[in-house]
Amino acid sequence: MTAGDAPLKQDAGALMESLLISLLDDFDHWFQRGEQLLQDCPASVLSHDNQCAFRERLLEGQRAVAATRALMKASSQPMTVSMEAMTPLHGLVTEVWGLAARIGRASS
Repeated sequence: MTAGDAPLKQDAGALMESLLISLLDDFDHWFQRGEQLLQDCPASVLSHDNQCAFRERLLEGQRAVAATRALMKASSQPMTVSMEAMTPLHGLVTEVWGLAARIGRASS
């Protein structure tokens, strides 16, 4: 890498950071939406025990997002997050979408 490549590296780092922040914001939104759905979720859609387990997974997801944000703040370099770490969070968002669909079908 030459000195002339430094601006490109800096731009790439800023883009990665921007994309990661946006992704973490999306996770926050959907995890909060999941909590809202659980507040009014009928037992016919999801049993009380399953609601509690789902709520715990949402809290775990929120903690993972908060930890990632803290690591980003502490790092002096742009960072990425592995797909292995992101896959469970994406799966949790998919569960929220599924719950919304099930509640919607039960309400109609």
